[in-house]
Amino acid sequence: MVFGKVDTTAVNLSKIASGTGGFVINGEGNSDSSGISVSSAGDVNGDGLGDLIIGAYKANILLGKSYVVFGRTDTTAIDLSDIASGIGGFVINNDIAEGEDGIALSGASVSSAGDVNGDGLDDLIVGAYRTQNSSGRSYVVFGKIDSNIVNLSTIRAGTGGFAINGENADDESGTSVSSAGDVNGDGLDDLIVGADKAQDWSGRSYVVFGKVNMTAVNLSDIASGTGGFVINGEKSSDRNGSSVSLAGDVNGDGLDDLIVGSSYADSSTGKSYVVFGKTNMTAVNLSDIASGTGGFVINGENAGDKSGNSVSSAGDVNGDGLDDLIVGAPWADIAGADNLGKSYVIFGKTDTEAINLTDISAGKGIVAHAINFQGDVNIDTDDTLTGTSADELFVAGLGNDILIGNGGTDVFNAGKGNDTIIINDDNLAKLSSKVLSNHLLARVDGGGNTDTLKLAGADLSLDLTQIDNGRIQDIEIIDLTGSGNNTLKLNLNDLLDISSETNVLKVIGDTGDKVDIGNIFTKDSQQTESGYDTYSSANALTAKLWIDQDLEVI
Repeated sequence: MVFGKVDTTAVNLSKIASGTGGFVINGEGNSDSSGISVSSAGDVNGDGLGDLIIGAYKANILLGKSYVVFGRTDTTAIDLSDIASGIGGFVINNDIAEGEDGIALSGASVSSAGDVNGDGLDDLIVGAYRTQNSSGRSYVVFGKIDSNIVNLSTIRAGTGGFAINGENADDESGTSVSSAGDVNGDGLDDLIVGADKAQDWSGRSYVVFGKVNMTAVNLSDIASGTGGFVINGEKSSDRNGSSVSLAGDVNGDGLDDLIVGSSYADSSTGKSYVVFGKTNMTAVNLSDIASGTGGFVINGENAGDKSGNSVSSAGDVNGDGLDDLIVGAPWADIAGADNLGKSYVIFGKTDTEAINLTDISAGKGIVAHAINFQGDVNIDTDDTLTGTSADELFVAGLGNDILIGNGGTDVFNAGKGNDTIIINDDNLAKLSSKVLSNHLLARVDGGGNTDTLKLAGADLSLDLTQIDNGRIQDIEIIDLTGSGNNTLKLNLNDLLDISSETNVLKVIGDTGDKVDIGNIFTKDSQQTESGYDTYSSANALTAKLWIDQDLEVI
């Protein structure tokens, strides 16, 4: 585990193993192959620290295991034998009865699932592609605060999560699994499951919509348009679904998008397909995506490269408010050297024109726009970045910074520190808009620590119910004070979206300001801090709304 850092010094894993700059996680048994698949797990236990999930698909004589390691601040080495004993995390044991010839390979693919059931704790997904005559099965494990063992047989029975059953023998569903983000915009995180050998190896990927119950999901139902939708491969032997991932919001429409890899397409040149988020359950055909309907295709560079072997969201690399992508091509040749491999970063975009990786290699993927940049030169000091009415990118550093928008389609990246982002009526309008300006989509990212979104002006209305998910994130305090009477409107999904790390939002202001919370929140009987009333929801036990007692709650 390598801790984040601000410098560009090389990291040596020998240093990590000795407890400098991170910590090592040691496997449990010989030939377990722990680490074959690893992922952030989100905050599974709700302690405010991100957790990890590690797959060991050869453990228990190829039945497999997975380990959830709780987040921590020290650098002491972790032994997975301790995790299996309930110290510092918990183990997810295989589904003993479900392996084909004693082989299940659970943990061959593991991932955070996001918050599938909306309880405020992040969930997990574990793939076991050799179960059920290799039709495969994936298991969704709901987040929990204890470190008790999880048995996948219990998940299959509908306790603590639910199973996702493969469609046909030898499809190998669960070869790749991932959170899909919120594809359909219902406030629950969705899932994507790859089955790269389905349909004569053209492959299928299945998007399973988030749900609060623990009834098993059958991928045959998903293929029929119940509870999600199927993504059908383009050509025989392309093996769509060998790699699947959340793409983030690539086109800025407020719905999370998907990326699926078909690394064997076009004589193993490989292709990747970006599928835009959608609210219906109609099947998606990758031949349509390749034609520019509902997404766009990313064509590989050379035969044998296997581009799309690994695909992922890259976050917002260039700071334009659109999420970017990364595509791996492990067998690409470079300057006459065989199989060195390449990775390509593709910037988010709103059109559906095909991307050719030959153009990315030639540097044609970078487009300059007339955008003003407000940057934090003194990265570790407290700075004030003041914008104009133009469209601007704000990038702050490690200090307790103040970012002042002054209107326009602004993108705020506050970084670490206890930052304050000040927006006016024009900024509010742009946050509600789905229209790009100078290829920017207005967005606020508070970054780490405790960050405040502050309104500047009077008679302003910050209506979070009308702002797409992901447009405002990592905000812990909303300040309505301004220069007059201002209003905040939000629901439970809005709280969980903008304060996803803590699930706690504090609202401050003065007399005359109002907070519209509808009927989903209930005022707590006990006051936990002087001057504030706290509100909770039975639909998300970890969610807390703190409202200044000077404000009117409606």
